[in-house]
Amino acid sequence: MTHHFGSDDTPKVHLDSDNDVVVDPFFAAISAKCGDPQLLPLLHERHETLRQSQRVPDESGPTGTNITVATALVAADRVLSDRIPDREQRLELLEQALVEPLAEMTQEATAAALDAADDPFEAMVATARERETSAFGPRFVFARPADNDVEFISEVQHCFFHELLTRHEVGHLTSILCAFDANWMDAVIPHRHGFTVDRATTIATGGASCPFRFRRVAPS
Repeated sequence: MTHHFGSDDTPKVHLDSDNDVVVDPFFAAISAKCGDPQLLPLLHERHETLRQSQRVPDESGPTGTNITVATALVAADRVLSDRIPDREQRLELLEQALVEPLAEMTQEATAAALDAADDPFEAMVATARERETSAFGPRFVFARPADNDVEFISEVQHCFFHELLTRHEVGHLTSILCAFDANWMDAVIPHRHGFTVDRATTIATGGASCPFRFRRVAPS
C-alpha cells in the first residue's frame, strides 16, 4: 500500500498492492510458519496452474489481480490440506500469513496519507470511490446507499472473490480477504482524522452485502 499526491496536491490513499507484493510474502509466511522451505515451490506451482485455468479477457486489470490473489488462497489451502487437515486451524494459519506481512506497512501508509490530508474524510471517500473501479473492477457490484458530506457507504452487493472461491468449494476462505481490510481500517483514528469506518457484516459471514461505512464525527 502506498500514498501519493495528485495534481491538486490532495493526498490519495491506495489500499492495494501489486500481485508480487501480496502473493510472495503470503507464500513465504506460510513456509516459515510451517518450518518447511520446500513448501515454496509447491505453492507457486499449484498457484500458477490454478491462475492459468482462470484466464479471462480483462486479466490485465483488477479482475486479473483479484484472480491472482484468490487463486493463491486456493492453492495454499490445497497444498496444506494434508499437512493441516483441520479446516479451522488451516484457516487461521492462512489468515495470519496473508494479513501479518503487510499489516505495519499498510497501517503506516494509510495513517500518513490521512494525516497529510486537509480533509481526511474527503480523501478516504475519494479513495473508496476510486477503488470500486481500479481495485475491484467489473466483476464486483457496488451500491452507495449513503453518499453525502457526512456519511458515505460503499456497499459490495456481489463479491467476485466469494464467487470464485465458492466455485472452487472454498467459499469460507473469503473471510481471510475480509480480515486483510483491518490493516487499513485500523489506521483510522476518529479523534485525529474526524471520521469513523466500519463494516457491520460481510458476504463471507452470511450477510447480504459488505457495507463499508465512513461517517464524520463531531470535533471533540
